[in-house]
Amino acid sequence: MPYWLLWALMLVLPRVPLRVIAPLAWVGGGLAWYASRRLRETTTDHMRHVLGVSAPRRTVQARARDCVRAAAWYWIDLARVPRMTPEATFACLDSVEGLDELFQAYDAGQGVVLLSAHLGNPEVFATLLPHLGLPTAIFVEPLADPRVHALIESTRERGGARMLEPDPGGLRAALTQIRCGAVLGGLADRDVLGTGKPYVFFGERAAMPDGMMEMALRSGAAVVAGWVTRTRPGRYAAVVERIALPETSGDRQNDLEAAQYAYLDALERAIRRAPGQWFALAPVWRGLQ
Repeated sequence: MPYWLLWALMLVLPRVPLRVIAPLAWVGGGLAWYASRRLRETTTDHMRHVLGVSAPRRTVQARARDCVRAAAWYWIDLARVPRMTPEATFACLDSVEGLDELFQAYDAGQGVVLLSAHLGNPEVFATLLPHLGLPTAIFVEPLADPRVHALIESTRERGGARMLEPDPGGLRAALTQIRCGAVLGGLADRDVLGTGKPYVFFGERAAMPDGMMEMALRSGAAVVAGWVTRTRPGRYAAVVERIALPETSGDRQNDLEAAQYAYLDALERAIRRAPGQWFALAPVWRGLQ
């Protein structure tokens, strides 16, 4: 997104009622899907994997359009963050499940790795976790425009979470975060950095990031997955679930693959519950056999 447009959205959208924004997001997301061949092909391929080959073509396309609308809502929500206090964000949650598991993992004192996805509004965790008294650092995706990156990073940090770059300095800070018993979060549903490894995901091999899972195994941190999906404009449901890691075998690579598949199983279930809110708009499956 261009810097000037994001800046303008952050200036204007917090002042516009959601009842006005909602139809614009619905129409605009649909038009963007029809106008962009890349978006149509990518989201249709994603929904074909998620819904299965037997799903009607009309259903697949409808959910694919919803994915682009979900992306539009993501940017809308991000633009509204500067005017939202942590208390106001928490009040927007219709339901929160699994907090006991999160606190139990944190209280163990070995650190917590929280894996999420481009599903619904994952930005809520950047505000929710510090509001609950959990020291949190989050890996962020590097963006091409440094001004956009800086603006988004400063917006995210308003909630109290620390943002980490996926570079050597960020990796060292992430390990320190875990070793201090704190929470390390990040999105792990597509290969942003081009360093992913092939895993079977919705029945076909895809390059998926497993770096955070590897850090969890090396450090002994607990692993949880978290999802925040929309119930209606401006309202959400949050779910946190503990990932039960398989017993270690002594083979580091096999242990990593088994743990990663435990997460991917939880991710598939989360996406199936709200397929139209999965806004990974870059191809996930890239022809791996």
